Amino acid sequence: MKRRMLCFLCAVVVGAASASSQEVAWTDPSPHTTRLVTVDSGVQLEVLDWGGSGPTVVLLAGLGATAHYYDDLAPTLAVRNRVIGITRRGHRGSSAATGGYDFARLAEDVVHVMDTMSIKKAVVIGHSFAGEEMHVLGARYSARIRGLVYVDAAFDRGDNGEAQAFAAAARTAPSAPRPQSDDLASFTALRAYLAKYGGAGPEAHLRARYRTNPDGTVGGPWAPDRAVIQAMTNAIAAGTHPYNPERISAPALALYAAPKSADDLIRHGSSDRLPIPELAGKMENDPAVREQVQQLYSLTRALVDHHEQWFKRVAARARVVELSGTHDLIISNAREVLGQIEPFIASLPDA
Repeated sequence: MKRRMLCFLCAVVVGAASASSQEVAWTDPSPHTTRLVTVDSGVQLEVLDWGGSGPTVVLLAGLGATAHYYDDLAPTLAVRNRVIGITRRGHRGSSAATGGYDFARLAEDVVHVMDTMSIKKAVVIGHSFAGEEMHVLGARYSARIRGLVYVDAAFDRGDNGEAQAFAAAARTAPSAPRPQSDDLASFTALRAYLAKYGGAGPEAHLRARYRTNPDGTVGGPWAPDRAVIQAMTNAIAAGTHPYNPERISAPALALYAAPKSADDLIRHGSSDRLPIPELAGKMENDPAVREQVQQLYSLTRALVDHHEQWFKRVAARARVVELSGTHDLIISNAREVLGQIEPFIASLPDA
């Protein structure tokens, strides 16, 4: 899980130099308005507003992603709620600030957006890295938070034996194939490739993460300046060594991507593993592959159990639910995620 926090930073450093700065015209079909909200001197954040009425819901994406990650999910949430999404600083659409990437400052950015938009209290739903902002919001700003929904985001980021053992086993096991040139011929082709391995997500989400070449092909990952990347890297390192989040007093629901079996791990993935459906046949017929996958499953179970028990200690009012899917549960398991979010919001005291 800690590895996922840093993979975005590694990818943008590798891909930034070769990508074209030109973009092919494209219109985002998601029904939101867009505005910039000032949260600091010279720092503005992109805020997507899907409207709606009812309890206010604030959506936070993972590291490297923008609020467009929720382009498909948000309109459904807006049927019963007022929904906005925030793109954190240093990400495409918001200011590429040279500082302010510590977890407390990022959480304060969210509160500044709420103040500007006259939001007194909100349910915050976050994916992956957003858990770090949510920990701070639930501990220091609990009076402003009706509830927190961690979508594969509630992890013990400190070093632990389970994570190290998993990483060692994962290096020896088969992995999903990388996209080839045909898969990068267009964003339609990229989405088709991604659909095989856990879901593609909204096109606007992909277009925010990758550059578009003049001929319409998918370019390298979008990246801020190296100084910004370094500032992010330093802040993450400082925030995770040591890793001691404050106790969370707000009501919290934590959804974990957790396979039910070794076969389920191959077919549906997990927090740290993309699904590889092509391996299903090999696992049945090749004892060596079966043993590797079984080992990965056992280690995955140990990791999930570790994180769940850690989170129950950190969050006094936590409920934990496991879903069989990829780290991007919002994409791979959208209906199940909604099925957990909606009753959770309904169970919270009125704002």
